[in-house]
Parts: sequence; C-alpha cells; structure tokens
Amino acid sequence: MLSRISENYLRVIYEIIEKKGYARPKDISTTLCVSAASVTEMIQKLAAQEFLNYEKRGAITLTDSGKKKASAIKMRYQVFLKLFEMAGVSSQTAYMDACYVEHHLSEETVSKLVEFVEKLEKGESFLSKNSSFRVSFKT
Repeated sequence: MLSRISENYLRVIYEIIEKKGYARPKDISTTLCVSAASVTEMIQKLAAQEFLNYEKRGAITLTDSGKKKASAIKMRYQVFLKLFEMAGVSSQTAYMDACYVEHHLSEETVSKLVEFVEKLEKGESFLSKNSSFRVSFKT
C-alpha cells in the first residue's frame, strides 16, 4: 500500500512521462515544489517497490506495475477534479481538494463516483429505478 505522498509522486512522474517520455528528478522537484533530496529519497523508495526504473543521474521511467498504478491514481484524481469543477468549485480549490480526496475514499466509493460522473457527462439519470433519492433544504 502506497502512502498519499508516494501516490502523488507516482502520479506526477506519470504525467511528466506522458508529456516528455521520461522524467528527471528536477522535473519532479519543480512540479511538486519539493527539495531535490526529497525527490531522490522518494525515487529510491518507489524503485525499491518496483514502480519505476532509475539510475543515478539518469532518466526515470515507470515499470509496467508503476504505469498501471499511476494510471489508476490519475484516473481517480481526474474524476474528483471533474466532479468538483462540475459543481462550480474554483479550479484552484478543485485541484487541492481532488489531491486530498483521491487518497481518502474506498475503492467502492471511487468506482461509484466514476459511474456517477460518467452518467452526468452523458446527460443520463443517475438515479436507479429503485432509488428514493430526495433532497429537502429547509431554512
């Protein structure tokens, strides 16, 4: 199980590799606004867990398991970001909240929210036939 911080590093590395084809510690440091020493420590930890390939002063690439895990993390993040933006949350707040929430929900909840957002995007009803969903706001 990866920590929240490890997941953030893995997602950022994945996104950098999507853009450039590889990542370097400086790219990660700049993106996350952390020290080079922090990046080196995390890279070594993620390499030991076989999520990435790294040689000192070399490019960083993801292993197959690293790509799979990072892709899932990014998908969760994007779903929350999209949901918050659809709800009218400002971009900056949506970004920060998506970064937080993506690590604190169960896989079941994430899965259901993915379905919910997909239905909203398609304009489909998100209520099941047996649902008794009602909202009442009393002031």
